[in-house]
Amino acid sequence: MIDRRWLESWIQLQHLEDRALEAYRAAFTSHPARLVVLKDFLLPLVADKLSRFLANEGEFKPEYGLYSVAGAVEEEPWSLAAEPDRFFRLHKLVGTQPQFQMSPNALTYLQFRKAFQRPELKSFFEAICAMPLGWSDDFGAHSMIPGDFLRPHSDDNRNRQLALVIYLTQGWEPGFGGLLRVVHSDGGFTQIEAEYNSMIAFDVLTSPAHLVLPVEPAAGQKQRLSIGGWYHKIS
Repeated sequence: MIDRRWLESWIQLQHLEDRALEAYRAAFTSHPARLVVLKDFLLPLVADKLSRFLANEGEFKPEYGLYSVAGAVEEEPWSLAAEPDRFFRLHKLVGTQPQFQMSPNALTYLQFRKAFQRPELKSFFEAICAMPLGWSDDFGAHSMIPGDFLRPHSDDNRNRQLALVIYLTQGWEPGFGGLLRVVHSDGGFTQIEAEYNSMIAFDVLTSPAHLVLPVEPAAGQKQRLSIGGWYHKIS
């Protein structure tokens, strides 16, 4: 059973109806990558506050990764590395600008991250994916600007089970790039646009890999903003 009363403070009501949960569960369990997309997921005011925080109040730091090195690397070795070795280039949220430390938007972001530690939200996703979930990993935020990308990889580590991503750029268009591609075990794939206020959930143990296509110059000054994290397997 899910606690609709608590969830209603975050999630739009249409996602909490029994028929909706059944439809999501059927879509998730029948998808070749065990994946489902929930559009217009958060309450409009919540999504707006999160979007405004990430776009205007958060502090992001460029982050670079190589396939040949565990963890992030500095820009210089990344720039000198062979192109096939470049794993990612993106921007990670590292804090809040001092003047916005106690803003309503910043507080909403902190509360949203903590919400994934709550049993009510975990039960909601258990109802959708039809499997028990363990603890949730720390959820973080990223910004991607033109030229940023994330190449193929699997999240099948640290006992992870269910990956979640919510997109929070208002007015994002397909031509801006930054599409999430989730690979199927048969070699096919599902491609998902970074549509504002849409939540994606997929089973990291079913999909052999996923990636984010480069953000295109057409995005201009817009940032591809997202919050994501994982629920782990029950140990």
